[in-house]
Amino acid sequence: MISKLLNLVYLVLLIACVCILIRVVKSEPVAVPAVAADGTTTFEVPRIEVSASETKKFAADKFEMGFSLEIRGKDKEAVSKRLAERRSVIFENVKQLDIPQSDVEQNSIDIRKEWTYRNNKRELVGYVATQNFVITVNRKIDAAALVQALSSEADVEIHRTSAQLKDVDGVQSKVIKAVGEKAKAKAKDYAEGVGAKLGRVLQINGEGGGVYYRPMRLRTNGLMMAKSVMMDGAAEAAPDESAIADSVEVSASVRVVFELK
Repeated sequence: MISKLLNLVYLVLLIACVCILIRVVKSEPVAVPAVAADGTTTFEVPRIEVSASETKKFAADKFEMGFSLEIRGKDKEAVSKRLAERRSVIFENVKQLDIPQSDVEQNSIDIRKEWTYRNNKRELVGYVATQNFVITVNRKIDAAALVQALSSEADVEIHRTSAQLKDVDGVQSKVIKAVGEKAKAKAKDYAEGVGAKLGRVLQINGEGGGVYYRPMRLRTNGLMMAKSVMMDGAAEAAPDESAIADSVEVSASVRVVFELK
């Protein structure tokens, strides 16, 4: 009686072990034999590799403008004094637009000598004083208004206006997640097309992408711009926002290797 009972217990345990083994085998991916260059045989998990890229445009919420002052003259002190006077014009326009002075960056004044050569002899012509400024605002209308105001100043050169983003990391995160979902959807379509299912991610590589700013380069002398505006009878016209870029492109690319079940 006891012997029969033990046999029954052993049979139940054997059946349980077999069931567990079947479940484990089903859960594991089917290994595919592959012959290496040296003739050895290895087993690889079935997989699929896909690539995807995504580019999205975002409305700019920060605008960076570059300006410079350039004064020429024969007397070094007079040139330096004139530059200081003209610099105050820039800050006055900034103040009128309620732009904090903390948003104005200026480098040190650069004063260099200008020379000419006559009869193989170098002669001093005068001095050139320059200073560069970078001004940042949060609204496109303020950027356009500042460009319009400073374009009428003869000594002010307008270099560029660049549309940017405050939360670059947050925006990039959105695009990266979007391209990941795109890659997953593509791999799923391929897998279902051959009657398989996607498993775990075996490998993932980010491939390029980033933030692309669109600078508007306005290498036009301020005096010439002012004359053009007045000739058109639009000296008091509203700032031209169309001259300012208003979007930023953010892109991401990814390569993902999925397991196939």
